[in-house]
Amino acid sequence: MKMKSFFKVAILLAGYAIAMSGQSFAADTKLSALPSATLTDGDEGYTNDGGTSSKFTMAELRTLIAGKGILTLDIMSLRIIAANDIDVDANNGGILTSDGGSVTLSRVNGATDKALIVSWPSSNVTELQFPPIPMPPDLDDTADVTLHFIFDMSSTNDVPTIDVQVFDGVGDTEMGSATAALSDTTAELIVTIANADIGGGPLGYFNVSLIPGAHGSDIVRLRAAWGEYTKKEAS
Repeated sequence: MKMKSFFKVAILLAGYAIAMSGQSFAADTKLSALPSATLTDGDEGYTNDGGTSSKFTMAELRTLIAGKGILTLDIMSLRIIAANDIDVDANNGGILTSDGGSVTLSRVNGATDKALIVSWPSSNVTELQFPPIPMPPDLDDTADVTLHFIFDMSSTNDVPTIDVQVFDGVGDTEMGSATAALSDTTAELIVTIANADIGGGPLGYFNVSLIPGAHGSDIVRLRAAWGEYTKKEAS
């Protein structure tokens, strides 16, 4: 028995049956026995959810699979910058500690609140830098990249911004910007890197540093950081 002018090719991907329209094949044909072919954006696939069927195009599926990717900005790996370089050996190479004389890395409250927090004491505007952040192979360098930071202030006296400086690889010019003003309310602050400034991989990678604005009384607190990028559509 033939399925009426159904599919030439069918594959399973993420629980979906995806197919190219065209040639008929026997109803009992195994997927592994079907000939291979190149899928195009106009080809259609079908899903079945509890007896309810839905149709989608390959273009829609490519967009769904692409989506957003995450870049790791590890606050535990931040290093203190002194005189425009990594701090000296006598200062542990700029590694953050809970009892440092400058910026500190600590738990919020010992055993009862194990969240980590990077703290710039009042009036401290020391620059910190993340390790190099590689650009993943699936990063779409025709789309903007966003950097996300969870910041707050210890009180309401100061409302500084954070100068987020970003360089691409070696020999680049600065392409970051300042965040919005901080407050005593914990908030996500976002800085956008324009796609025109992104060189792309494999030689491109982000170098990111943070420089707080003036804050005479309150403590600047960083709780988490990450980046988001648009994935290339599958081809």
